[in-house]
Amino acid sequence: MTETERSIFDSHVRREELLQIKFELMGQMLNPDTVKRIIEEHAWQSVYIYGGAYLGIQACCAFRKFIDVAGIIDRAGELIMPRDDIEVILPEELAKIDNDLPIIITPLEHARVIRDTLLKYREEERIFYLNELF
Repeated sequence: MTETERSIFDSHVRREELLQIKFELMGQMLNPDTVKRIIEEHAWQSVYIYGGAYLGIQACCAFRKFIDVAGIIDRAGELIMPRDDIEVILPEELAKIDNDLPIIITPLEHARVIRDTLLKYREEERIFYLNELF
């Protein structure tokens, strides 16, 4: 296998692994007992969800059955599926918001870059990766 072929193959494998993890997370978020346990373990009263794609929207719906979801943070400023019942804010708007609510990052592909961006507005211990919660 050439280096280019190996690179393409590795990229494909990584994409498939991420899709599998997302699929499993979506299934786990359908279990209210699991979501409630996570919230209780962290003693959260309210959170932000980062990511306006399907996984972020599902996380928002799952978590707000038990606590307030202050909004979805998305760098594009919109959801992949428009919803009137979910507030969407840009990451830089966090600088103007006077709270220290935790943020749950849902996009697995760009989680490190998102985390680095959010570190401008929140302490590291207030930023969580969705896949690490389950």
